[in-house]
Amino acid sequence: MKNAIIGLIMLGIAGLGYSQDNGVQPVELEEVNISPLNLTYLNQVQDHDTPTPAKELENFASRYDITKDPIFDRNFEAYEVIFKETDGRIVATYDQEGKILSSMEKFDNIALPAPVRNTIFQNFPGWSVHKDSYLVSYWLDGEVKKIYKVQVRKDNKRKNLKMDRLGNFMK
Repeated sequence: MKNAIIGLIMLGIAGLGYSQDNGVQPVELEEVNISPLNLTYLNQVQDHDTPTPAKELENFASRYDITKDPIFDRNFEAYEVIFKETDGRIVATYDQEGKILSSMEKFDNIALPAPVRNTIFQNFPGWSVHKDSYLVSYWLDGEVKKIYKVQVRKDNKRKNLKMDRLGNFMK
């Protein structure tokens, strides 16, 4: 009995040792691409309320490497690049090193953050959101402006609202 138990243990150990070698060969990467990430830009324009389509296009713009573009020439001080998606657009200005100096962003028909929605429904009961836009203005070493423009309608009436991300009305 003792020999049978020892035999089973040895068989188990041998089986485990054999299973560790699955014949997978290491793969060497031919080339690794490192692209600049404009973290200053991302930290300024994104927060937890930023709509998903805006985050996706902003992430793409932050990773864009102007120095790899065929038109790149170090003799120019700045480059303007336009990024477009179905309901979004970013016009970003890059310097010679690939850093975003400024951006103007507009996203239409996005999901409004909860504070904006709550303010609208509290102040305009029975009204419905007809259309909306999310606007962002970014300047390096400057203030970032984030505005939601919303048109609400009820019967034959409409109102155009301008709000910040916290749901405060702006003039």
